[in-house]
Amino acid sequence: MEIHWTNLDSLDERDRQDAEERFRRLAESHNDLIDLRITGKKNGREPHASEEVRIACQARGREIVAARSSHQVGKALHDAIEAFEGEVWRLRERRRQRRGGRGRAESQSETG
Repeated sequence: MEIHWTNLDSLDERDRQDAEERFRRLAESHNDLIDLRITGKKNGREPHASEEVRIACQARGREIVAARSSHQVGKALHDAIEAFEGEVWRLRERRRQRRGGRGRAESQSETG
């Protein structure tokens, strides 16, 4: 899995390292996450505008996207990661259920 960071120069290095560790743990023992892009943008021009962090990832033919905003870029990143992790687990669960469902249908048709 490759991780690409864009427009997040204001992000604390510790937050970046923690995020990369979470992404690596999420990808551990799975090969479905391919190309991960984390992008930041400021919402508005005023000094206290919120920061948006968007995470997009190619996952074996699907794109998983999660975005969150906060007045602190570290908080926006944390919230976006939480949402992204939830989407990854839901995708994996749906795949697992489909594999399990196909196996039952195939075995029933073989006995019928």
